[in-house]
Amino acid sequence: MIKYTFLAAAMVCGHIALGQTSNRFESTGNAGIGTTTPAQRLEILTNGASNLQLTNNWDVLDAVGALKFNMAGTEVGAIEVERTVAAGRLSALKFFVRSGSGVTGEAMRINHDANVGIGTTTPLARLHIKGPQGIPSAKFTVTGIPEADAYLSFENATNSTDNYIPWIRGRSSLAGRPFGLFLAGEADDVPPAGADVFAGAIILDGRSKNASKLANNNVVMINSFGQNLVAFKADGSVGIGATDTKGYKLAVNGSAIFTKVKVEPFAGWPDYVFGEDYALPSLAVVEKYINEHKHLPGIPTAAAVKKDGLDLGEMNKQLLQKVEELTLYIIQLKKDTEVQRQMIQELQAIIKK
Repeated sequence: MIKYTFLAAAMVCGHIALGQTSNRFESTGNAGIGTTTPAQRLEILTNGASNLQLTNNWDVLDAVGALKFNMAGTEVGAIEVERTVAAGRLSALKFFVRSGSGVTGEAMRINHDANVGIGTTTPLARLHIKGPQGIPSAKFTVTGIPEADAYLSFENATNSTDNYIPWIRGRSSLAGRPFGLFLAGEADDVPPAGADVFAGAIILDGRSKNASKLANNNVVMINSFGQNLVAFKADGSVGIGATDTKGYKLAVNGSAIFTKVKVEPFAGWPDYVFGEDYALPSLAVVEKYINEHKHLPGIPTAAAVKKDGLDLGEMNKQLLQKVEELTLYIIQLKKDTEVQRQMIQELQAIIKK
């Protein structure tokens, strides 16, 4: 009894070595293991070995160890190890925090397969985040710039219950440069091998939920606040200012300007007009056709153009045919004029005599 009284007095009045001189329990309440000068309530100093080991003799599929943190008698957080798989004693490391509802619950865990789950107890990827509707899944900001001025956010584009639209949203802060979200792909600068559809610095690949090629839905839509500017269709056509390309590979709703347009060669290019066997219609026949139909032979009518549009390649071929026919008419008229001039000169000579 006297020995224990002396021990208690010594602990109150100063400090005492526990087991070895490298352990210390200070009168300030700081305790040291491996150090005689503990700077915290508990300081453990080691040279190579683990600082702290917690061993549970139970061999159960359940919590096998935990560190709990209390504040004023209320648990505000915990770190817990749970044995999740019997074979090999595989485990998960779980982190608990106190929520606004006053309940301390699991906020994050690391599974035995190194998957990290935030908001989920069954992470299906190296990082799996599950959150409530209306809360961004992840957000990145920069020190020194207000969050509202520059951020990268991964969110749900709708707040409707039971709906989820993956949304990557970004805002840039750069004086004088109207940047938004900057996307850059880096690739080896070598030509693609054959028909490699996955060759390119940036690839946008739209596909069905059944892992197949889209047949009906649009592949890529470029919008400005919900108003479509460019549509890339499943059939490979592109609409500029038009979502319905009406079967054409390129549909433009509005004017366009080109510095050069090349149309691939057409079969039957009308050089045959200058062939010796070409039957050039007489001007009388052309005049009769115009009087009856009100347009040139072989040229589409105004009503047909209004209904079906104009094929530039075909139209150029038809116009060239008419130009070549007109050239032949002019040559023939010149010959007739020369003959008439010669006849007039001869008649004038006769009159003078």
